[in-house]
Amino acid sequence: MEEKTRLNLSLAQDVDDALNNLSEKLKMSKNSLINLALSKLLVDYGVIDLHKETNEQNEVLKSTEYCDLLRQGRLVDGETISTIERINVKAKGEEEIRFSYYKFNKNGNERLILRPLDISENELLMLFADAVNEKVFSPDFQRKLKAIL
Repeated sequence: MEEKTRLNLSLAQDVDDALNNLSEKLKMSKNSLINLALSKLLVDYGVIDLHKETNEQNEVLKSTEYCDLLRQGRLVDGETISTIERINVKAKGEEEIRFSYYKFNKNGNERLILRPLDISENELLMLFADAVNEKVFSPDFQRKLKAIL
């Protein structure tokens, strides 16, 4: 047992010496090197996919002259539908988040109302939960939001 402990201590010292040496050569901290090595290991073993966000094809739910609707979180309340949407704005060529609401017309179709979305905090939480479930927000946005909270 004592020999195994000495071997582990020796190996740990060798790793620490190598990290110090590489850290000086690359002008990177040891923590950065360790994080880089762990990230590479996780990618190599398929535990994480760094290209997952770019590999996912966004199916267009609805298209207008202004934008393509890509994803939508919804909260239906009687005749109105509150939404948080991921849209691709055609003129800009970039994706944005839109808070909006719809009303049913006499044919039962949804019609976008060009007014601000006014809802209670509780309704906003339910809508936000559905938007997260429907992947309206990118994982990067969700990580940053967690950091704020």
